[in-house]
Amino acid sequence: MQKIYFKKTVDLNHQLKELVSISVDESINYKMESQGMRAVGSIMINGEYKDESMKHNFRESIDLDILAQFEKILDKRDFHVKVEDFDYSLNNGDLSLVIQACIYGVTDDEDRIIETAYREKVEEDDEVKEIEKLLRDNEEEMEVVMKSEPLSTVEQIIEEKVVPDLAPVKKEIIEDKQMADIDQDEEDLGAYYLYIVQDGDSYQSIANRYQIDEYQLKNYNHDRSLSKGTIVIVPYHS
Repeated sequence: MQKIYFKKTVDLNHQLKELVSISVDESINYKMESQGMRAVGSIMINGEYKDESMKHNFRESIDLDILAQFEKILDKRDFHVKVEDFDYSLNNGDLSLVIQACIYGVTDDEDRIIETAYREKVEEDDEVKEIEKLLRDNEEEMEVVMKSEPLSTVEQIIEEKVVPDLAPVKKEIIEDKQMADIDQDEEDLGAYYLYIVQDGDSYQSIANRYQIDEYQLKNYNHDRSLSKGTIVIVPYHS
């Protein structure tokens, strides 16, 4: 077994006065590769806190991509990653977390400590907010309808629908879609929406919003873990 400690600061705009509740869970898929076993997924952090006047919910995630070489695996059937414990502290109105995850089914190894980049997280949040504002200015529902367009034209459509000077953000959206293992060579996906995930969204709530089957939506997006700012492809049915 190997232990990994994730250090993460949850940005709450320095408004945290009291932590009401918090939960930390994992959502991980496993697959066998030529070199070993790979665990891909997320550690999901959900909670509620109080500022000076009211309660707020927060939702964060830590992406996981762990490859265990075959020579370090003791039992392929027992190989899995699980969150075993976590600790937190209040830090200048924000929340600092240390999350302990264990890799089972592998040989004992030194503990690892991974610090998530707080500055990068803030920059990502700013970009998400900028995208949301620009999309609201253009379309009330924050959705882009693309009929019979291959995914190779998504970049152009986003550029036309948002603003032409948003190239860095636009590029990250396209790369984000590539990470979801969507084949850009697919000739015809029909009509679909692009939806930006908000706090509290789930596949079920998005499916209800667009009146489609939840499992179809999951399959369309390869059952990818959702977090704020994720781009979800929603099949369009007339």
